[in-house]
Amino acid sequence: MAEQSEKHNELRWYQQVAFALLWGFCRLSGLAPRWVRYYVLRPFLIAVLRLVRYRRKVILENLRHSFPEKSEDEILVIMRKYYASLGEIIANIICLASADPKRDADVITWEDAPKHIAENRGRDWIAMASHFGCWEYYPLWSWVDPEGRFLCVYHPLKSPVFEKFFLRMRKYTPNVELVPMANTLRQYLRIRSSEYTTALGLISDQSPQLTADSQWYDFLNQKTTFITGSERLAMRFGLPVYFCDVERRSVGCYHVRFIPIYDGVESVEEGEITRRYVEHLERMIRRSPELWMWSHKRWKYTPEKQALMFGKSTLK
Repeated sequence: MAEQSEKHNELRWYQQVAFALLWGFCRLSGLAPRWVRYYVLRPFLIAVLRLVRYRRKVILENLRHSFPEKSEDEILVIMRKYYASLGEIIANIICLASADPKRDADVITWEDAPKHIAENRGRDWIAMASHFGCWEYYPLWSWVDPEGRFLCVYHPLKSPVFEKFFLRMRKYTPNVELVPMANTLRQYLRIRSSEYTTALGLISDQSPQLTADSQWYDFLNQKTTFITGSERLAMRFGLPVYFCDVERRSVGCYHVRFIPIYDGVESVEEGEITRRYVEHLERMIRRSPELWMWSHKRWKYTPEKQALMFGKSTLK
């Protein structure tokens, strides 16, 4: 992880200028009154997304395949709401550069947080999250549990400027550990300790690399593969797993409920923890479809492509 950070800290002079301008703009935006964020910045971003028709083809294709029972008019309504949600999410992320617990503690609330902390004190646990609502809010859990440690697993970005931006932004407290996805196991083994509780935050709804062993789940009317890192960690170390059920309460504000899907002891078959995650994720998306990331090419792999690449199908 240190090598990764050093690599992205070595910016060329023009990248340093770009980073300084980006960070300065985001800092100032976050320090401005909230009405600027939601009545100036958000409408501007929504207008830009609609004007450039941001990934319109991908969004419509994903929505049509996921909701075949909906009419074209209903699909277009969800797409317009998605652009509005995405504009708001981008505005929220921009302003997180100057996030402060005294000023911004209300942007995300956690149901029964003291009870959850007490139940897991001295025992590490996994939060299986998703790109639903403002996903960059999850590391703010470190404000709620300052005595614990939050292991923030992320997917490195190709742009060194944005990589450095997000690495700096996500360090809300000293107890946030940032680790690239590929180094999760090694980093967890390094920081694992009986002196404090570690919460592992893993966003698990991305499209993983296709392999011969990729498992398929019924998700939004399509056969879908999922990242299984959370399940592998939970089974290996006996860690309880919670699904992060997210609800948008008001403009820019979310509420999270931790739903237990594995207690760390139960004997389950391979793929069962992920299957439970998938069921909760689909239920949450159907409740508020505009809050999920439809602009991502989520279904670029199929069982047929797996069979073609590896000579077999592993439909489950």
